[in-house]
Amino acid sequence: MKKKWILMLAVVMLFAFTAGVVAAPAVQEITANLATDIKITLNGNAWTPKDADGSTMAPIVYNGRTYLPVRAIGEALGVKVDWKQDTRTVILGEAAVKPEPKKEDPVKEEPKKEEPKKEEPKPTAELAISPTSFDYNKNAGADGDIAITWGSATKITGITGSAMGGALKINLVEGTHYVVKDNGDGTAVLTVKTELTSLLPVPITMVPDGTELTLNIKFDKGEKNFIIKVVS
Repeated sequence: MKKKWILMLAVVMLFAFTAGVVAAPAVQEITANLATDIKITLNGNAWTPKDADGSTMAPIVYNGRTYLPVRAIGEALGVKVDWKQDTRTVILGEAAVKPEPKKEDPVKEEPKKEEPKKEEPKPTAELAISPTSFDYNKNAGADGDIAITWGSATKITGITGSAMGGALKINLVEGTHYVVKDNGDGTAVLTVKTELTSLLPVPITMVPDGTELTLNIKFDKGEKNFIIKVVS
């Protein structure tokens, strides 16, 4: 049989807390029913809610809804129930704990890798010949050698000669009037042969001393001049 009660119910009273007397704005006077005929089963077994003193507690019916004592229900289900008086808060389970700010692990600086040193390109030797002149004995002619530093050149493409202010011009033929021997190390030897004198319009013995024959040596990259001076 339902008994009709006039109850002063706050949130705490509805949930069977003994929170003490509160100010009027926090409490509302209502008319509710104790529903002693409502049966409760817990995990398949009949169960009756009781307060801390062991007294039986009945559900409350208000406005068509049934209210159960939260502490008795929570503890029966293994949930910790607590009451915070200053904020009038029902706490189910553990109270929220403000998480501590996560400490960030110090950033480990990776050791700087030393970049391999770039080898500076070796300066390319410049095209050069040595010597740049020699004396040719018209009475005892002999071949003459000229040392070549190739630089960026790789071969001789031709040799021409001139004398007497350009009045005399000759073209030398490789193999007949000169030969080139490459040393394979960026240098070579140019040998000017005595057969060069066959290109002159008169025998070499008749050429006046001091006469100069300028050879223009053309390379695939660049050119050089070489002077042959006739002497006795």
